[in-house]
Amino acid sequence: MKRPRFYWGFLVLAIVLVTYGGYSFFYNLGRGNEVPLLGKVFFVVGVVLLLVFLALLLVGFVQRKKNAKKEMLKAEEKVGAPHQSKEDEAAEIETKEEPVEEPREEKKSVAKQDRVPSEEATYVRRESVPRFRGGSAYVKKVGYGPVLRVEEDEILDMRSNTYYRIEGNLVKRLGGGPVYEISGNRIRSAFGGYLYEISGGSVNKVFGGYYASFSGGYLQTFNLAEKYEISGSLSLAQKLAIVAILFGTY
Repeated sequence: MKRPRFYWGFLVLAIVLVTYGGYSFFYNLGRGNEVPLLGKVFFVVGVVLLLVFLALLLVGFVQRKKNAKKEMLKAEEKVGAPHQSKEDEAAEIETKEEPVEEPREEKKSVAKQDRVPSEEATYVRRESVPRFRGGSAYVKKVGYGPVLRVEEDEILDMRSNTYYRIEGNLVKRLGGGPVYEISGNRIRSAFGGYLYEISGGSVNKVFGGYYASFSGGYLQTFNLAEKYEISGSLSLAQKLAIVAILFGTY
């Protein structure tokens, strides 16, 4: 929270210096008077500070973009690792099931014994596939009607007919890319800072304090300006996603 304050303070100082110095510089220059030294200094320093601010802003944006790409790659590696292990297991099972030349009398018993491990391996592979844990519900704005439809990992924003999908710790816009990232009980913009966190039934702005609450099947802001009815039970990841979609960034 200190860093944004520093940036804004830096920008305000630069604008004040440029405004004061520029006014003094051009006012006296237009009247044919000698420009005061202090006005020149303020104007030059203000311009330099503005350039430094823009450079810091650009560096911060590039750094956040790199960090987001690294986190996406880590998430994809985590998701891809189990698939590789399953393929290796399947390859090992296939090599074990290759027929071995033995006496004719023992072929029938060997075939019966080979069927059991293959069926067990198929059962294990099916059970080991990770499933999304979450419910389904409609989110209705009181006095207005349905605005979101939640079906496990898929969320439809009925206001703009936009689909979102929760994949691991990322919330992606279908046809686009990642828009939000979930970290524990917090959610952040995919290429920006943290937005909201859920603690118990409270929804807090990470940089702003208490904002809304989940209570008795309702989600409402602290000032009662917005109130939504939720028709089902949702997981923490689903709640974080709908809070970000409904309330947006700030």
